[in-house]
Amino acid sequence: MPDILRADIILGIASEYIEREHTVFLLLDEEVHLLTRNHIKSPHIVSCLNIIRARIAPSKIPFYAVPANKTLKRLFDNNPDKNTLNKIQEYKCSHYQYILKLFKPDEIIIWNGLMDYQKGFIRLAKKYNPQQKFKFLEAGWLPQKGHYYQDPKGVNAASSIAEYTPRKLSRKETQDVEKWKQNYRKQHGDHNICNKGYYFIPLQIESDTNITLFSPFQTMRSFLEWVLKNSDSRIPLIVRPHPLDRNGQEHLSKLSARIKIDTSTPLQKLIAESKAVIGINSTVLLESLVYEKPTIALGRGIFQSSKAVYLQDINLPLPQVIDSNLTPKESQNAFLYLLWIRQLKLPSTQFIKLPRNYMIPEKYTQYPKIYQLFSALKIRLKQFCKRFIKLGFK
Repeated sequence: MPDILRADIILGIASEYIEREHTVFLLLDEEVHLLTRNHIKSPHIVSCLNIIRARIAPSKIPFYAVPANKTLKRLFDNNPDKNTLNKIQEYKCSHYQYILKLFKPDEIIIWNGLMDYQKGFIRLAKKYNPQQKFKFLEAGWLPQKGHYYQDPKGVNAASSIAEYTPRKLSRKETQDVEKWKQNYRKQHGDHNICNKGYYFIPLQIESDTNITLFSPFQTMRSFLEWVLKNSDSRIPLIVRPHPLDRNGQEHLSKLSARIKIDTSTPLQKLIAESKAVIGINSTVLLESLVYEKPTIALGRGIFQSSKAVYLQDINLPLPQVIDSNLTPKESQNAFLYLLWIRQLKLPSTQFIKLPRNYMIPEKYTQYPKIYQLFSALKIRLKQFCKRFIKLGFK
């Protein structure tokens, strides 16, 4: 839980379960140790303490936060490698073990579940209860903001959705999804769908689990080199770096005169005017289905069994003919309909009220109110400084 938004999501989902008369207990980490994360390529520690004290503690929902360990922090600072991470995981698992024995959850709800720092807990939970039920949560698709989905097996290519081929839609369902597509396009610029003769290539963050776990390419450079080598040399490539990639990928334009890096044109316009969309497993590939574009994936994703996206064998060149027959509209609509009904709106966290008879476990974390206030002030100060810096650069 390294950010404020994630805290709000956790509280919102927890409050929904409490409203349905479930007993909820939150298990958190005060610190998360990472070798890389998104644009940060070097080892670092994410402190969740202020967010837990400022957002989680005032909610009154009982929780346990695994306390930061100063000795292990020093060890990680001096020697940040997998052996150190294993020692940190052993320390955390000793706390997880106690909570699992104490609480005995009927169901465990976890965000993502693919991160290395989460895997120790998942293994431990399955060890104590081989029949343990899970719900894995992840950001939704169309749009991602304000939505999430849940799956009993995992997220992205590890989800049960990735193993499922959608059924054929009824006439009414087809009409519903067509209307939804039209509304989506109107909300995102209502760009004219045409073919201006280029392939649109969305890039991803190299340290993201979609790349580290489900991609045959570990760098965006190697991905683009493959596309250049295995596609029609007469067709230009418009490339969009991931918006959170602070390192930028402008240098990739030097690979070929065919490549144009575009960071300013609206994403939906680039999709709408492309000949086809080619990616690894980006969510942009799902968005391209809304614009009825031939869509090609070189990695594994939630679309794996959908037949809505063409799964490209990297040992073969791209198909000579790339048109609507490659990814039939009927399959695209069926998959979009499945995603549409599976994604949920993120709940509000404005007010959480615990029932009078709410069961509170024997072991839970409490922070003095002065610490909660201090953490809230630190967060607000940090937010103010970020806004001030942004204004200063404008």
